[in-house]
Amino acid sequence: MSTRPNLEQTLTRLTALRADPHAPGAADELRAALGARSNLVVARAAEIVGEWELRDYTADLVRAFDHFLTDAVRRDPTCAAKTAVAEALLKLEHDDAELFVRGLGHVQPEPVWGGTEDTAAALRATCALGLARANPPDVLLQLANLLADPQTDARVGAARAIAAAGRPGAAPLLWYKTLVGDAEVAPLYACFAALLALEPERAPAHVGRFLRAANPALAEAAALALGDSRLPAAAPVLREAWQAADDPALRGACLDALARLGDEAAFDFLLDLLANAPPHDALAARRALAVYRDDLRRWRKIERAAARRSDLIA
Repeated sequence: MSTRPNLEQTLTRLTALRADPHAPGAADELRAALGARSNLVVARAAEIVGEWELRDYTADLVRAFDHFLTDAVRRDPTCAAKTAVAEALLKLEHDDAELFVRGLGHVQPEPVWGGTEDTAAALRATCALGLARANPPDVLLQLANLLADPQTDARVGAARAIAAAGRPGAAPLLWYKTLVGDAEVAPLYACFAALLALEPERAPAHVGRFLRAANPALAEAAALALGDSRLPAAAPVLREAWQAADDPALRGACLDALARLGDEAAFDFLLDLLANAPPHDALAARRALAVYRDDLRRWRKIERAAARRSDLIA
């Protein structure tokens, strides 16, 4: 009778190994797992290598990556192994641009009810970040292709990678993408966030234009990106949009974004609304100010301002 462990036992052993991959015998087990036929075993082992940043296993990861790129649907359904390996190589700061280009170009249509589904979008997004870190001369050309990918997750990854590459042409490429638009909001939010990081002086006004978008979800994504930027220059853009907006949801999103900025001027604006604005605006300000619950100094000011109002009902 065979004494080889089954898949469940192997995965359980790797989960235990995760606590201390430097234990006696762990290296042999990890290398065996990275060379396993099961994509799930390889994925679990790659996660451990990436989590602990175990650089001695880089060659094993590369071999596994190329192995599962061949006959990919049969060997690696859902791209579990390749994606986990790419994420581990990214954490290890692996700089083999050609490997990430191979992953960037991989499409894996798998049968689903009624047709096929490409399961490699997350892999392409991860490889985009790896390629940005490797930073070959043609990195923006490679990433521009991904910005037009059919899969939303891949386009989001492209925007993030273009920002990470930080090349001189990165901002214009993202700027243009926001102008031509996207069928989904998530890639545009990623472009907004990237632009605000790359062009902190000029991007707030540009992103602010989308606060007037006819699509409410796009307008709220622009507000969220401005708030997440934590740029003081975003505050006047958000205040003006709040004052001009008729849509209660957008007005609330602008106040939430102001609170997320975290700077004193934005906080004082919200506190003044809580203290002096009509009840519906004061309530919206109080909801936005809830992000400061763990900031004792500011929270005391919020509680005092709210306590002076007798017309606020949550």
